[in-house]
Amino acid sequence: MSLVAVSAAAQATHSAAPAPAAQAPQQLPLGTLPQPWHTIGRHAVSLRLDADEQARLDFISHLNHFMAQGVVPAMRARFEVGAAEVPPADREQAWSLLQQDAVFPLWSHLRRHSMEVRQRRNLDSALQQREPLAEACRAALDGSDRLELDPSFEAPDYLRDTHAHLLPGGYLTDLGPDDITVGAAYEASSYSVVPGRSGPNSDGAGRALANWLKTRFPTFRPKRILDLGCGAGLNTCAVAKAFPDAEIIAIDAGAGLLRYAAARAASLGIHNVRWVQADMERIPERFGQADIAYTAIVLHETSHEALRNVFRSCHERLAPGGLTLHIEQPPYGDRPWFEQCMRDWDGRFNNERFWSRLYELDLRDELMQAGFAAPRTFSDSISAVPWSSDPRAPGRMEDYGRTGNWQVVGAWTASGSGSA
Repeated sequence: MSLVAVSAAAQATHSAAPAPAAQAPQQLPLGTLPQPWHTIGRHAVSLRLDADEQARLDFISHLNHFMAQGVVPAMRARFEVGAAEVPPADREQAWSLLQQDAVFPLWSHLRRHSMEVRQRRNLDSALQQREPLAEACRAALDGSDRLELDPSFEAPDYLRDTHAHLLPGGYLTDLGPDDITVGAAYEASSYSVVPGRSGPNSDGAGRALANWLKTRFPTFRPKRILDLGCGAGLNTCAVAKAFPDAEIIAIDAGAGLLRYAAARAASLGIHNVRWVQADMERIPERFGQADIAYTAIVLHETSHEALRNVFRSCHERLAPGGLTLHIEQPPYGDRPWFEQCMRDWDGRFNNERFWSRLYELDLRDELMQAGFAAPRTFSDSISAVPWSSDPRAPGRMEDYGRTGNWQVVGAWTASGSGSA
């Protein structure tokens, strides 16, 4: 562990009450070493970690950094030597070649184990603070009409059956009124997996989406935006801040996540979002027509039947000239075999049952099948984190599946302002 991580961890002491809102200390430049835990943003429902818990997260962040920047390039070099001798014909053959590397099983085990540790330990910490977190949630939402939960709502089977990213209990954990433990654990875990490079508020995808929209379509002024699968609301808040005059309707299946998202947004002074428990496969008609309907790093945790329902529902609920956008990891396509294997790892070892198949799909074709006209569909690249492939630049080798370099796929409805 670095001296930065140790000194950061030693600064905090455990408290039963959630951390008050405060300005986060200055972060290191993106692309350097992992951001220390003490630099992340704070708000009224932040998970409060003691020195040992902070040190654990900082250690996991540095471990992930070392594996991505030190181990993976060496594995790639050995893989390319073997592939030059016997070129793989497909990804399965590439996997067979990669698994011959004696270091690969150790790297894979450490990567999975680090995921399990950060998920379980952060959830344990949140459970220990369940009551003060619930109290903070009640205080943040006192008098608010921004949260709409449906006690009769039944989540899709695939969400109940899959604990994505090895999160115990999955995203639907709800321990009763005012419970926000799953959201608090999720935000803390988001810090260590990237590690810390999604910004102090872990909202890199939301900021990237807003910046992309304003850059590509500077005259587009959405008034109603649908965020489908908003989770803990990290990216939603970034979009809401970027479009303060728009009404954001954020939909998710998890009551605990939505409570956390609503309380977090309220404590950050964000009040143009409605947080609604609903099925994103069948967007309720009562929301009216939207100018934008988007998902941000959601489709890889969505069944393929559900994905197609989401696209159809977007087509039905968009206003004339409306835009649907979906940010995800880039498809396998014709990427080098080693990169394909690295990106495929989550589908094989990280409890992402829909991951591998998703990145084989042509999402533009899926949008066309949902009713969008072919000339109005598009794909583009979108990035939240600068990076390079220069091994001499520490922390700037792409950590496949973790770095904020994505594809954005979308479509305009008829009478739109144009297509990308």
